[in-house]
Amino acid sequence: MIRCLFVQISRNPSGQPIRRELLATGDTIRIGRAAGCKILLLDHRVNFHHAIIRHSDEGKLFIDAEEGAEITINGSPEQSAELSPGTHVLVGPYELIAETPSDDYDLVLSVELVHPLPDDHEHISIKHAPVTLAGAGLSKRKPALWLVGVIALVFLILPMIPASSPTLPKWVTGLQASIKKSWQLGDMSRGHQLISAKCDACHLKPFEAVPDKACVNCHKTVARHIENKTLHANVFKDMRCGECHHEHRGEIREGTLDARCVACHAKIKKKNDKTKLANIRDFSKDHPAFSLTFKTGHKDSDAVRISQTDKAKLVEKSGLKFSHKVHLDKEGVSSPEGDTVLECRDCHQPDAAGVRFRPISLEKNCQQSGCHALHFKPPVLKRQIPHGSEQKLMLTLREYYATAAIGKLAAGEKLQCGAGLGAGKNQLGHALDCANYNARINAEILFKPNSGCGECHEITHVADDKEVPWKVTPVTITSHWLRNSHFTHAKHSTAKCTECHDKTLSEKSSDVAIPAIEKCRECHVGNKQVKNRLNSGCDNCHSFHNENAHPSLVAAR
Repeated sequence: MIRCLFVQISRNPSGQPIRRELLATGDTIRIGRAAGCKILLLDHRVNFHHAIIRHSDEGKLFIDAEEGAEITINGSPEQSAELSPGTHVLVGPYELIAETPSDDYDLVLSVELVHPLPDDHEHISIKHAPVTLAGAGLSKRKPALWLVGVIALVFLILPMIPASSPTLPKWVTGLQASIKKSWQLGDMSRGHQLISAKCDACHLKPFEAVPDKACVNCHKTVARHIENKTLHANVFKDMRCGECHHEHRGEIREGTLDARCVACHAKIKKKNDKTKLANIRDFSKDHPAFSLTFKTGHKDSDAVRISQTDKAKLVEKSGLKFSHKVHLDKEGVSSPEGDTVLECRDCHQPDAAGVRFRPISLEKNCQQSGCHALHFKPPVLKRQIPHGSEQKLMLTLREYYATAAIGKLAAGEKLQCGAGLGAGKNQLGHALDCANYNARINAEILFKPNSGCGECHEITHVADDKEVPWKVTPVTITSHWLRNSHFTHAKHSTAKCTECHDKTLSEKSSDVAIPAIEKCRECHVGNKQVKNRLNSGCDNCHSFHNENAHPSLVAAR
């Protein structure tokens, strides 16, 4: 992004210069007399597209002549030259001088018409002058007054009528042509086309700017940029929604200009002296390291943010045990179907939007090939224990062994379980004691640290709970690591997963494989143009109204 201060110089009758400053921004700055040029030079001796200012691969500013155009650099005809301070460029009759830039601008360029056309009106013979209305016996005044009256009626008074009475808008909406159409600057954006005929939905009072309350009436859930309401009000003060959200531009979508972000974030301490945010002007130069969101509970607000520079704390406590190294072995992993070679996409499947991934479940991802079956210990034909709470597991075991014990009693068979169980009790009591005994023996095997449930889950012993003396650590898997930014995997589908997330040698589930900012900078740059890199502004990753930010995360900024 080039920030150019365009200084237009004219001369008063005494020859003193008059400077008029304008800001021109863009990836490139085009010079010419076409309407789309950032530096407009209205003289027929200037081509429609005469020259263009650009960044070189080294970050320097150059001016290039367009095809079919000529420019003169310091008195010599050239096609391209570096715009260093003091460089004189002649574009048609205009002289451009590169001045010393300030911290706020990449380039300061003064422009002055140094070869004006001669004023030849004095040489026009009076006998060739056209016939005037007065000479033809016609009056200017009466037609002009009638024309002013018609224009005022059609384009001023009639569009104001609907605002003067609550009943008139209903009559106006039934007309074939909208009498308000003449006041519209252009077509509405796609999101507001349904109310394009209801001007009073946004314009609450004639000749007054659209107030914020008109926007909030519909957009009630739009998040503030800063979660703290008082701080948000102090920072943005009387700034209106309409200052950034411009309507009547049809399908044109303007992203947030980096200049608006940098205006605050380049000196963020001046806006809020208590902020923990760093000053930032450009993604390539001074963007801080990413801060990752770690879940600490099951609620969305149960989370903390940790900078990637604090490597000692970059440990995910998910409650799971998992080795990517084992599952991504190039030789394959053992399964009932034989050695199976797994890839990342076998488990990590994109969601419908292509932004993140669908949640991983035992049934869909871990048992699709018969792996990780939840057998009784020892296995029972056509029966598995449920995958869920510890209480549900123990209830299932007791129910199964109680049914088996009662079945043996009904068949006249002798129960075999721990010595001394059921002493002094009837047969039913003996059967229940025996069922509880077998259930507990089975559970002790299942809840061992490195087998059964303990093969994948972290398990602790609960001494004061006789019914269920084991506790499986709740699973808290982070699904969105960069909560204050937006990232889509669909746009990065041409890259292999391991190019950014290399966990082929990871043996612990606590390992975090979110790429650091240096990895992103291999493809993305900030405002400047670099060959084979993607120009990425602030709004490529950030939203002003950050609906993903939770109070606990915002407080950590």
